[in-house]
Amino acid sequence: MKSFVAALLLFSISLAKAAEPGVSIYPLIGSIYVAEDSHYAKTNYAVYIGAASVTVIGAGWSPDTAELLAREIRKVTDKPVSDVILPDHDPEYAGGSSYWKHIGANIIATELTEQVLKRDWAKAGDFTRKYFPTYPSVPLVLPTKTYRADFALANGAIHGFYLGPSHNADDIFVYFPTEKVLYAGSIVKEHLGNLAFANLEEYPKTLQKLQQLHLEIDKIIAGHWSAVHGPELIDQYLAMLKEHSETGHSP
Repeated sequence: MKSFVAALLLFSISLAKAAEPGVSIYPLIGSIYVAEDSHYAKTNYAVYIGAASVTVIGAGWSPDTAELLAREIRKVTDKPVSDVILPDHDPEYAGGSSYWKHIGANIIATELTEQVLKRDWAKAGDFTRKYFPTYPSVPLVLPTKTYRADFALANGAIHGFYLGPSHNADDIFVYFPTEKVLYAGSIVKEHLGNLAFANLEEYPKTLQKLQQLHLEIDKIIAGHWSAVHGPELIDQYLAMLKEHSETGHSP
């Protein structure tokens, strides 16, 4: 919990520097854009602009922030958003699902994320409001399409896969093989962040499984703090987990 409080303090400092919370989008490489949302705790998403449609990784904090993201996407393409992937069940990734569903997009998740949403959505909202009291009460919206663990979209241009418990029980990675970009959500980032619901025994094993896949990774998009990193972020996060396990403190 101390790690989470420290993370929230860092979030608060970064938010205090911003005049108004907002959503921005910028190109990363190839068909991939990065979206950054400074509402509540700063969160980063990936946007893939395909041949005929757009895929968004992360539904956003709420229907309102999802609509802001949709407006930013429309500034760079007139293609419709067809799919929105939920990297996990947390509010920053699933809270905006109702907006995307309303405009006709598929809400895509693993079967595990669907199960955790059904079980823990109300609890996740209450937990978020303890630290961000203005976070709204967002109704549960379940995925419209689920996969057992792994899936491919956009003719293989997007791969989602689950390797085991980490930040939450249900977090997934999303990989873009052409661009050699990995979206890591809350699993890998520059600070340990919220470990309140992490499986600290399995977390390092999950990251080791990722390394054993030997994916070609040039860039990693982290879900919080700075958005874009190199592949060394995985080793850095493993080192932080090790230090935490040995000392009980965040590095």
